[in-house]
Amino acid sequence: MNDAIRLAVLGDPLAYTLSPVLHRAGCEALGVACEPLALRTSPVELAERLRDLAARGFRGCNLTHPLKEHALDQVDKASVAAERARSVNTIAFGPEGWWGETTDGPGFLDLLRELGREPADQHVLLLGAGGAARSLALALEWAGCRDVRVSSRHPAGARYAWGEGLDPRFLGWRSPEEGVALREATVVVNCTPLAGHEPPVPLVSLADRTLAIDLTYGPELTPWVRAAREARLQAVDGLGLLVHQARRSLSLWLGREVPVEPLAAAVGWPR
Repeated sequence: MNDAIRLAVLGDPLAYTLSPVLHRAGCEALGVACEPLALRTSPVELAERLRDLAARGFRGCNLTHPLKEHALDQVDKASVAAERARSVNTIAFGPEGWWGETTDGPGFLDLLRELGREPADQHVLLLGAGGAARSLALALEWAGCRDVRVSSRHPAGARYAWGEGLDPRFLGWRSPEEGVALREATVVVNCTPLAGHEPPVPLVSLADRTLAIDLTYGPELTPWVRAAREARLQAVDGLGLLVHQARRSLSLWLGREVPVEPLAAAVGWPR
């Protein structure tokens, strides 16, 4: 595979990832050979890892938790979206330097539209105020969504951490204001690691029309998504976002539009 495009996904602990499967499927859809790798990489190892990949001729890499914010300091250039979200999930290595991009937000908009939800028309509650929530909030704002609320255990600190340029409404975790937002939301997104015995929010708080999205994904549906479906809510896990953000990353690396259908089929989306 001397002519194969080499791609990687980096993260820590990276216990379960389907990114290599998606990388291969996207390249093969365009008739391109691909050699994908998943490499456990901590924040302190990131700079050395990126230098090694670039030296070995890799086309680029995706980054997942906890590397997205750290990666912003490693690239020579970053898109406006990546800088404002302070999150890089896609790096392209090129002769003129390393380029950083975030495809999480645009991929999330693609997912909403696939599920029949025009982003500008939604009332969105993001659970958690980390980097993933920032990327989604920025994309929603740019798509014309005027009702984005963020529930955080420390809303004042989250507002300060997000800085200028984004203006969602910050709410206290499990506060009365969060309760109101849950009843009014058409989309609720779990951007936290909460699952299982400690769900991000009680499902009884959600209206019948609500779409529940858990950004976490694994071999099986998360407990929160299973419970939401049992309650007859529309609910999906993070596999859908993974498919759509990967398609956008691949299109950047390959310089051509990559169809979503081969990627979805490769990982069994929708499920």
